[in-house]
Order: sequence, then structure tokens, then C-alpha cells
Amino acid sequence: MKKIILFAIIFLFQIALAQNERVAALGNPSIAFKDFDLDLNLYDFGNNYAWLIEDHTFDVLYIRPSFNFQSGDYRRYYDPKKSMMYLLSFDGTKILKDGAFRGYVIYEIENRKNVNRALSRYPYNGVPFRMTDTTTGDFLYNGPRVGFQYSFIPLKDFYVGFDLNYQIVDGLKNIYTRAKSLWRNIDGSVNLAYKFSDDFVVGGKLTLLDNKESIESKSEDLFDAEIFNYRGDTYAFRRRSQTVEQTYREKLVRYDFTTITSPAKNLTIGLKGNYSNSNLKTQYPYGTLKEYEEGHTVFEDYGSTLKLHYSPINNLLFGFEGSFDNYSSWSRISETSLMIWKWNIRTITAGSGVSYKFNTLPLVSVFEFNIGKVKSDSSKYIDNFFSNYDEPFYSLVAGFEYEIFEKIFLRTGYNYSKINFDVIRGGKDVNLNQISAGFGLYNFKSIQIDYYIYYAIQSNSLSQKNKFLGSQLNIKIFNY
Repeated sequence: MKKIILFAIIFLFQIALAQNERVAALGNPSIAFKDFDLDLNLYDFGNNYAWLIEDHTFDVLYIRPSFNFQSGDYRRYYDPKKSMMYLLSFDGTKILKDGAFRGYVIYEIENRKNVNRALSRYPYNGVPFRMTDTTTGDFLYNGPRVGFQYSFIPLKDFYVGFDLNYQIVDGLKNIYTRAKSLWRNIDGSVNLAYKFSDDFVVGGKLTLLDNKESIESKSEDLFDAEIFNYRGDTYAFRRRSQTVEQTYREKLVRYDFTTITSPAKNLTIGLKGNYSNSNLKTQYPYGTLKEYEEGHTVFEDYGSTLKLHYSPINNLLFGFEGSFDNYSSWSRISETSLMIWKWNIRTITAGSGVSYKFNTLPLVSVFEFNIGKVKSDSSKYIDNFFSNYDEPFYSLVAGFEYEIFEKIFLRTGYNYSKINFDVIRGGKDVNLNQISAGFGLYNFKSIQIDYYIYYAIQSNSLSQKNKFLGSQLNIKIFNY
């Protein structure tokens, strides 16, 4: 589910296909590097869609096929042994007479192999209420996502933007209990921005989300479907019937504020903050009730990020970024109002970097370094398990781009990260090594081609490892 969960807090362990192939091939630098999709402005830094009309100034269509693979033995109890994801997206921007419009369609296919017991798509979403069976099988998920963004200027220096997204994904387990999962997500936002001057702009954003996953297990032949509803990690009650259903329903409200200023020549400063609150209910039919509420979970998140770009001379860019995030959640059994889980995670990060485009060589280089601390406090009352961690982590990025021929570029990047304790999977002394490579072909008249591929290994102190492999192609068509 789209939520404020543990996955988001340690970005250095997230292996995901990036939207910008050039940046991904260089190792995903984010502090001291600028590109068309990576700039210090309201749209790229603050995700404020009112600024779409300023950030996207020409018609372009992106066609992106991609592939992502993961396998290994460093996994949790309900994690698949391996997974493969395929995506195909069409993303187009049109400059209109009175604004800018961006629309996209994405179709995804995800095949999870050897999923142990879990029947929900994201069993580790910070919620203690899990629906499981007794078998290990494969899950196949597939479905589309469609969305649009629109930006216009109703008054001088006043910008308004909207976005709306809809996603539906079907999932099916290949063996008993033949569980079917229908995952539906709707989210949208209202965005406002005001330009006080060329050197000072502010923006605000309100986002609403409604997410629902419905799971249904049916009997096979003469056997009833037998399901276990876990409350926490240890205790469960059994449900048995010809059809067993369960629903997870989440509603979220999020507020964002961003400001961009240039107090001096060649210096740009961005500051953003956010607050969000979401409620997730676990429900299933019981007696005459169509939706009996078994459990209720509340999530809260707030944080801020400061980012600086300074360019003392042409082709040289220094960057700094610092951030703070606080994630917390509590869960209770609705019938008795008994709290069974409560956790809080705080992260503080600071990073700096430099990028330089050489005058004597057709070469661009970028180096970045991040350091931070994760503080977690988890109280699983129902399991009688309590933990508290306060651990540092750090990461570094190095990337190079070389123009071998006119408008033909080769790129490579390297990432390394280390954390003493991984609050996501529970491992100690977790390391990540990732290499990436790619190319860009820009010598066509109305078409550009970018491609990247990466390979990564994640390991812990017990010599358990995860392997990641992914690639993405981007065909850009201009004036379509």
C-alpha cells in the first residue's frame, strides 16, 4: 500500500527503477547534480505540480519499458524468495494555450516466487493485522495506472495545478487457497504557487489518498478455505468457510510546503516540509455485518529538507542537503480498544557533493556523500517484544559521463552504503554495493534515446545476501 512505512525511511536500501535514466546510470546522485528531471525548483524538489508549466516547456513523449529482478536469502518471513517486475509506460507533456498538461499510462506485471503464507500484497506495511494461509506459492500481480497533471496561471505570478491518479492491480496465488487480491488506489492533489520575484517562490500542496485491498480465498473441490488472521507476529485466530474475505482500507491526508530562493548570485536554496496522517482499517464480513472492523491503525509523518546549490564558476556545482523525518504508528483491536503495536522511527541525514564538467575533456563527474542516524523505538505489546535502536548509516555515490562521439554519451556509476542495523529487515552490518551503466543517443533530429542497467548486492553480518538487477529504456519523441 502507498503509505508512510519503513520502506521510505532509508533510501539507500531502496533499489527502484528511476524516472531519469541519465541520473540512474550515474549512480542516482541527488544533491550536487542537475538535469532536466532533477533541478532545485518547486516541481522537481517539492513535487508541486503548479510549477509544471515552468518546468516542462516543450512537447515530449516518453516511452519506457523496464525490468526489475530481486532474489536472495536476506529476507523476512513473508517475503518472496525472488520477484520479477515488468513495466511499460507512456508519459507525454503538451504545452497548451492556457497551461501545460502531462498525462501517463503505466502497465505493470509483477511475479513473486515462493511467497510464504502471506496473502496481502504488502504484509510489512507497519500493520499487525495479517491474513495468511499455510502454503508457499507464487503470486502474479498485473494492472494499469493512469494519471494526469495540469498547470495554469489564472493571475499574474499565481500558479495553480492539479493531479489525479488511479491504479488497479489484480493478484492471484497459484495454489491453495487460490487467494485473489484486488488492489485499488486513488490519489490526487491541489497545488498552489506564487512567484514573488525571479529569486523567490513559494508553493503549497494538499494531497488526498484512498487505498483499498480486497482479498478473497475460495474453497477447492470439497475443502473449505482455511485462513489465519494474525494479530501481531505470534497470535492468530482461524477462519474457515467456502469463501473467506478480508479488506484493508486506508485514507490519507498530506500537506506540503516548499520555498525556493536565490539570495545571492549562483546560490539557490530550497526548503520543504510535510505533514501527513492516515488511517487504515482491517475489515472482514462477520455475521450480519458486511464489514466488521477487526483492527484500526493510525500513521503520522512529518519532516523537512534543506537543499543548497552553489556554482562559483561555470560547470562547477556544489551541493548540500540535510533532512529530518519522523514516522510513527499505533494499532489497536477495534472491539476492545486494546493497543497491541506502537512504533516510532526518526531519521536525520546530511550530505554534500560536487559535480564538474571538464573544459578540456568531454567528461562530467559527480561525487556525493551522505551520513545519518536512524533511531527506532518499537513496542509490540501483544508479542511481548520491545526494541530500541539508535544507529548511524552512510552512503556515497560516484558517477561519470563521457561523450565518445558528438551527442553520444557513455555513463557509469557506483553506490556504496552501510548501516549498523537495518530496521526494515532486521539485519546487522548491512552493506550495499551497486554498479550502473548506460548510454545516451542524442544525434537524431526529433528522437533521443537513453538506457541504463544496474546490478547490486546487499549483505549482512550473517553472510545473507540479496541480489538486484534492473534496466530501463527511454525513447523521447519531441513535437509529437
